[in-house]
Amino acid sequence: MRLHSRYVILSLTVVVQAAVSLVQQGIGSIVPFIAVALALDHTRVGLMVAAISAGAASFTAVSGVAVDYFGERAIIFWTGLATGLALIAGALIPHFGWLIFWLFVFGIGYGASTPAGGRAILLWFTTNRGFAMGVRQTGVPIGGLVGALLLPLIAAHAGYRWALASGGLLCITLSTAVALAYRSPDGSNDLASPRFRELVRGMLRIARSPRSISVNLTCGILVSAQYVVLSFLALSLISRAHVGIALAATALAVAQAGAALGRLLWGSVSDHIFGGDRMTPMALLCVISAVALWWLAALTSGSTIVIMCVSALLGISVAAWNGLFAAVQVEIGGADLAGSALGVGLTAIYGAGAIAAPLFGALVDHVGFPFAWHALAILTLLGVVPGLTARRLLRTPIAT
Repeated sequence: MRLHSRYVILSLTVVVQAAVSLVQQGIGSIVPFIAVALALDHTRVGLMVAAISAGAASFTAVSGVAVDYFGERAIIFWTGLATGLALIAGALIPHFGWLIFWLFVFGIGYGASTPAGGRAILLWFTTNRGFAMGVRQTGVPIGGLVGALLLPLIAAHAGYRWALASGGLLCITLSTAVALAYRSPDGSNDLASPRFRELVRGMLRIARSPRSISVNLTCGILVSAQYVVLSFLALSLISRAHVGIALAATALAVAQAGAALGRLLWGSVSDHIFGGDRMTPMALLCVISAVALWWLAALTSGSTIVIMCVSALLGISVAAWNGLFAAVQVEIGGADLAGSALGVGLTAIYGAGAIAAPLFGALVDHVGFPFAWHALAILTLLGVVPGLTARRLLRTPIAT
């Protein structure tokens, strides 16, 4: 096995994560088009994001067990197929209820992508795992960056339905190609396949673990901020800073680029500065995220440079914790339960994401963007408490 083979696999996991994230992360860039076409208020805009998160939350724990049982390659293929077909179906009829249903189905498929990719990283990387997980997780903002640039361009010329369908075709094509190219490391296929009941018991044990609960509380708060920013940043800039759709979409793309850079940065920092400690960087991210959100709340006008600086800081903070989360979860689960551990964690954070976006939208409808952004900043700052609790628990040996 050549040394660079693991980096080929890492590249493949980035590609497939970008493919399924293109619409999930980039949907905020076509929200203005969907809102106009379907006459939506902010609450119903939030429900679109909530539908994706609810679909993921409803199936991610099961998909985590499925990854441990069937293997990551099979799940990569079926994830791409399910997400792609759901987006194409959602584009067929211009009706809000129809769109919500298929975004929920899309979320079910999307929910399996992180456990599959996370297990691949765990098997292939025994060192620098935080950095590798951070690299893999850059697929999410890379997909969002491409989506923020590509989807509104398509929507402006052909409507949001063609934008969704195009995203679906990319999901199917790229995920199928990655599944065909992927292979497991030498020796991994020689491991005895765990029984399904053993996997379920292991998953439930992880779900009850105080370590996992504390990690998931911090990440649930951070994902709430992330999903709200990705959903409402463009609308907030249009409403509060009085910019055009093109500049608002560009700001979202800058935030996604910042997220990609941030995931690499924080993964490397956790490996080399904090010695494998993932939770101290996450606590720092809660603080930086709160500052960025307060800045956004105060932004009523300003130069393009100021808007881009705010957007970049939001990306580097509220959307840059994901690699740390994936690394700590697979390390909690180990090789046998990596997918299950990620499944438990993702169920919690997708559930939080499903609640956060519509609540934020309703808050905006009633009291406006400034109050809503300030409230989110305070919530994000509170994530420091469970984050530091998780750090202490992870450093405490488990009694046997």
